[in-house]
Amino acid sequence: MSSPSRTEAKKDQFVGSTKETVGNAVGNESLEAKGKTQNNAGVVQETAATVQSYVEGAVDQVSGAVKGAYDSLTGNTTGEAGDKVQEKKGEAQKAFNSSV
Repeated sequence: MSSPSRTEAKKDQFVGSTKETVGNAVGNESLEAKGKTQNNAGVVQETAATVQSYVEGAVDQVSGAVKGAYDSLTGNTTGEAGDKVQEKKGEAQKAFNSSV
């Protein structure tokens, strides 16, 4: 299974909604049902993509913090600075995915 994609999710939601609307307008229950299914699949995929991205952000945040603490203890200030960037990147990614 491939990684969930927000782009594909939005496409499925749009196409599914269109099918559902057209099916409803012309009285085609099969098309309407297929549209609902595709739309729901898009919603699920979008949620999965958001969760995956949030988890990746959390991993970056924790990894940066742990590496930063280690580098601080060993006096590696260059590594510590890079680790701080990784930690902040993770925080930003988590914050972005919490607001989506």
